[in-house]
Amino acid sequence: MAHAADRLAVAEAVHLYGWGYDERDRELLGGCFTADGTWEGHVMGVDSVGPFVGRDAIVEFLTGFWDEQTDQRRHIFTNVVVSDLSESSAVAHAYLMLTASTNGEMTPVTNGPYRFELRLDDGVWRISRLAAGFDAPF
Repeated sequence: MAHAADRLAVAEAVHLYGWGYDERDRELLGGCFTADGTWEGHVMGVDSVGPFVGRDAIVEFLTGFWDEQTDQRRHIFTNVVVSDLSESSAVAHAYLMLTASTNGEMTPVTNGPYRFELRLDDGVWRISRLAAGFDAPF
C-alpha cells in the first residue's frame, strides 16, 4: 500500500501547478513538469489545444497568456484523487474551477476535469503529462 506522504506530495504537485500559474512564477511553474512533460487541453471534449511537449514549450505556452490577462486568475483544484500510485509514478484526477478577479469583482471563467500523470524525478513528484479539460470555452 502506498504511503500517505506520497499521496500528499502528488496532490501538492497538482496545487503547485495552479499556484505557479496564478502567481506568475515561471520557475515554480516550470518546476512542476518533467523535462519531457506534455500539456494538452480539450474544450468541451471537442476543441483541442496542444499538445505542447517539453518543459520549455509548456512554460512558453502557459506564460504567453500573462501579458494579455489583466485580471487575476485563480486555478482552484478540488476533489483531488490519487490513483495508480507506485514508487515512481502516479495518476491524479481533479476538478478545476477557474476564476478571474478584476475591479473588485470575481467571476467564474470555466471549470472541468484535469488528469495528471506524474513521475518521481530527482526525489520530486513532477507532472509528466497533463490533460486539461474545460467544460466551457473561455
